[in-house]
Amino acid sequence: MQSKFGLVALSVMATLVLFGGNTAEAKSEETANKTPEPVHVTVKPGDNLSNIATAANTTYMRVFNANESITNPDLIFADQKLRIPTEAEELPDRLAQFTTEQQAQILAAAAAQPALTSNANGSTATAAGTTNAYRGSSAGNTYGYGWCTWHAKNMRPDLPNNLGNGGSWVANAAAQGIATGSAPRAGAIAEIPGHVAYVESTSGGMMTITEYGWNYQQGQFNRRTVPAAGWNFIY
Repeated sequence: MQSKFGLVALSVMATLVLFGGNTAEAKSEETANKTPEPVHVTVKPGDNLSNIATAANTTYMRVFNANESITNPDLIFADQKLRIPTEAEELPDRLAQFTTEQQAQILAAAAAQPALTSNANGSTATAAGTTNAYRGSSAGNTYGYGWCTWHAKNMRPDLPNNLGNGGSWVANAAAQGIATGSAPRAGAIAEIPGHVAYVESTSGGMMTITEYGWNYQQGQFNRRTVPAAGWNFIY
């Protein structure tokens, strides 16, 4: 015959199992319904919007739309914090702030971002290989339409897509073994703080350059002759 104390013990054990099971189920449901934590990245020297999006397994336009601090796709800065949107997140269409022509060009730049594929191990790769390999690719033009870096890349398609914003090109090129210097040369990329341009010709201490985005005017082409002093160059 089972004692009174034995029945009490069984009752307590059943209660613990019952509540323990419910607690586990509740925790599982809570985990399933939990909103994903925001993901932020810090822009590093040499980054551009396209390679940040590729590395985060999202798209150029979604990162742009998720970050109002990006006033144009070609002006991101080292140490800037960017939020990576979740896959299901609904985002505003920030292209509306641009003209129809600018929208078309920005979308073309976004389309130049290579398609992402999923590998068997869950990592992402691009049509050109791994994400890291793409960072130095010279294919296409992933810089923001109508800005100085976009024009420089168009004029020198041999240069990679990972040189960053105007002002960091010479340092980033030199770090990758690309020839740089302080003497002007036709066909070189010229750089001053915050800006790059293409050198058409030189004469004495002067040079004629072409550029886009001068004085923060997106899409505006400009040609001028300026002193070469104070500029650095990528050959």
